[in-house]
Amino acid sequence: MFNKTFFISMAALLIAIVLHELAHGLVAYIFGDDTAKRSGRLTLNPLKHLDIFGLISLLVFKFGWANPVPVNSSKLKNYNVGMFFVSIAGITINFLLAFITARVAKDISFSSEVARDFVFYFIIYNLNLAFFNLIPLPPLDGSNIILSFFPETTAYEVHRYNRYTQLILLALIISGAVSKFLGMVIQPVFLWMVS
Repeated sequence: MFNKTFFISMAALLIAIVLHELAHGLVAYIFGDDTAKRSGRLTLNPLKHLDIFGLISLLVFKFGWANPVPVNSSKLKNYNVGMFFVSIAGITINFLLAFITARVAKDISFSSEVARDFVFYFIIYNLNLAFFNLIPLPPLDGSNIILSFFPETTAYEVHRYNRYTQLILLALIISGAVSKFLGMVIQPVFLWMVS
């Protein structure tokens, strides 16, 4: 389990997760919410972004999560515009990282197997994070993108049911539906990026 490939893939995933969460915090800060900054979350330090249960799940089930960056929507200069950009920031950075890495890697001849494997996993994990977070179930970014088009009170009402939507999401993950969906959408995008 804990072989070279494991450590390479975990390093790639950790960087992708940290940059995803950092993007949320930076965009929230740009739109007037300093909560992430005051919480010490505008950092590349992975320890500030890790969730202990998400990390254990990652090691056991190869599926985990980070500690979401706190966002206080009442501090945003414009709720709808701010929430839209905060919500899409993590997804956008993951797509950009995957695309740029794939394009740069096309022109490089890797003499190191470690570097080649890292690049592969970095692209795959960034695409996984982007597409997974597009699922429109709270508390994922996809639901927040949709809710950003509605009044803040609507988002508040929807988020009251987060514990139930999280159970639905967990059931979809355990059933393999999420993996099937991700495999179906990621493969053609990955092949396009590296071609």
